[in-house]
Amino acid sequence: MLTVGSLFSGIGGLDLGLERAGMKTIWQVERDPYALSILGRHWPDIPRHEDVRRLDAAHVARPDVLAGGFPCQPHSTAGRRKGAADERNLWPDVRRVVEEVQPAACFFENVPGLVTVHGGGFFRSVLEDLERLGYAVAACLLTAGAVGASHKRQRLFILAVADHRGGGLGERAKPAKPLRKSR
Repeated sequence: MLTVGSLFSGIGGLDLGLERAGMKTIWQVERDPYALSILGRHWPDIPRHEDVRRLDAAHVARPDVLAGGFPCQPHSTAGRRKGAADERNLWPDVRRVVEEVQPAACFFENVPGLVTVHGGGFFRSVLEDLERLGYAVAACLLTAGAVGASHKRQRLFILAVADHRGGGLGERAKPAKPLRKSR
């Protein structure tokens, strides 16, 4: 069974989906008090950490998969789109956690605006960061309708698989694929 370290857990929607796919959440990072109360109700026996900026990889179990939806406000078309200049941009902390924890795979979600903020430069830097850390990376935009929902809300998904390990997930790693959109 693959294990998951969950960043920006919210109320556990991504965690629940990954568990329904046969994985096991082993720790979560979330700072919102209400979300923490929900996580505590549904995952009472796993460690929770309240700030990704202070997460110390030496004090968490190494998961097979690191998953999460890092803050979208710096990239959303509904906001000012400051990207890297926004104080809510926590990608540098995510990158640090990936480097320290060295999971076999990373699974991130975000808003489509991440692809175009700073003329696409921020998105390229995310992909390049993951590749520099030894991951083969693929990304795609999916609508909720593509998986059976009755609306068209679009989300960006990034999958990064370690290509420096022998066996396991890394053995099946492929080179980066171009971004594609679902209908």
